[in-house]
Amino acid sequence: MKQIRKSLFAKIFTAIAATAVLVVIVMALTVAVWMRDGFATYLLKGELARFDELVDALADAHPSGWPEFANDPQHWNDFVRAHVPRPGPEMGGRPAPPPGSTPGPRPTPPPPFGAGGEYGMLEKRLVLLESGGMLILGDINRSARYERRPVCAQNDCTGTGLLGYIGLNAPVAQGNESDAFFLRGQYLSLALSALIAIAISAIAAYIIARQLLGPIRRLETGAKTMASGNYAARIRQDRTDELGQLIGHYNTLAATLEQTAKTEREWISNTSHELQTPLAVLRAQIEALQDGIRQPDEKTLTEMHAALMRLSRLVQDIKTLSYAREAEQTTYLIQENLSQMAREAAEMARPKLTAKRIELDLDLPSKLMVPCDRGQIGQVIDNLLENAARYTDGPGRVRVSLHEDEGGALLTVDDTPPAAPASDLHRFFDRFFRVEGSRSRAYGGSGLGLSVCKAIVEAHGGTISAGHSDMGGLQIAIHLPKGTA
Repeated sequence: MKQIRKSLFAKIFTAIAATAVLVVIVMALTVAVWMRDGFATYLLKGELARFDELVDALADAHPSGWPEFANDPQHWNDFVRAHVPRPGPEMGGRPAPPPGSTPGPRPTPPPPFGAGGEYGMLEKRLVLLESGGMLILGDINRSARYERRPVCAQNDCTGTGLLGYIGLNAPVAQGNESDAFFLRGQYLSLALSALIAIAISAIAAYIIARQLLGPIRRLETGAKTMASGNYAARIRQDRTDELGQLIGHYNTLAATLEQTAKTEREWISNTSHELQTPLAVLRAQIEALQDGIRQPDEKTLTEMHAALMRLSRLVQDIKTLSYAREAEQTTYLIQENLSQMAREAAEMARPKLTAKRIELDLDLPSKLMVPCDRGQIGQVIDNLLENAARYTDGPGRVRVSLHEDEGGALLTVDDTPPAAPASDLHRFFDRFFRVEGSRSRAYGGSGLGLSVCKAIVEAHGGTISAGHSDMGGLQIAIHLPKGTA
């Protein structure tokens, strides 16, 4: 796992750092290219701006239409040499010594026009254009960069005052050492800035990678703890981003698993306890018969049969809950008359209720069709009536009501006192839950009846709830949807 951590750290760091480096390099190259081109254009415009004498001479010579230049290129070269100033300090020449200083070695005079060198080839870089932009002399396409300057009569460049243009191509190679030195300095500064930006990006990538790996490592530790069976551990949540949400989901999962494990332990403990009681009764009865203490008379056999039936009901209830828990509760839904099913179950339970001096009231419509499994819903109604008969004091009353409600069928079973405490109502459908006092194991229930009812109702897409009845006892309400089967 440590190697995985290193690998993940390396991937995050490399991804962030490489992206930052790539961006810095692209920006640096782009700025360098723009700087070089922009500086070259700036120099070209500056050089063209010094040709005032040539522009004025061309303006004075324009009345003749400059035909002599088009027909005689040598005349153009001589004209340029005559009206372009010699190279001075501002054009690459050496400056004159200050007054009173000792003259040094005599400087080499600049080469004459046409004798070679960048300045000597100046006439070949110049272009002469008409006012409409038509080429008279020169090659306008000999360089990637080109600038032009208008030639105007009496400084009026509007209308007929615009006589033409002189253009200047950029030199093929940069021969000025001061200009090259300036560009090298700018490139070095740009490279240094890029290196600093890359270093800062690498530090930021390292910090971000560590920030991301912190909660991931906590999640890894928590997952190992959970895998070992310890669901009580929680991860400190100090983030509000997606990783913080993931930690929150982990803590919720751990709490759910902890509660599930606790419920499973209680389920196993309660199941073994509930199975032990009827088995102990049967064992005692059988051993008494074997030892001759009791005779196999009707009373003994009846008691043994009652213990066996209780054991059988308990096993069946456990099987039903087990299927529901594993999402294997099978339901065959067909349209059934729920009113008729409730009436039949009530008539079957009436003798037991009457024996306990409990009256049975029915508030049922003649017909109310719902899609359901007749056997399973019938078992639910039987369980509710048996529960009411077992825990209602006589004389008392039990009322079964059925009516349409919110696109479904609402079946309620109400009884008279005693009533369960309000604090216990939310636990009524827990497995093996019994209310202390009036609703206890002494009444013979397994503690699974309402849990079975809940499993069956929810398998039908319905809901079941417990509350206080207006009759003073308990009310169990079942809502089943009326959708087509």
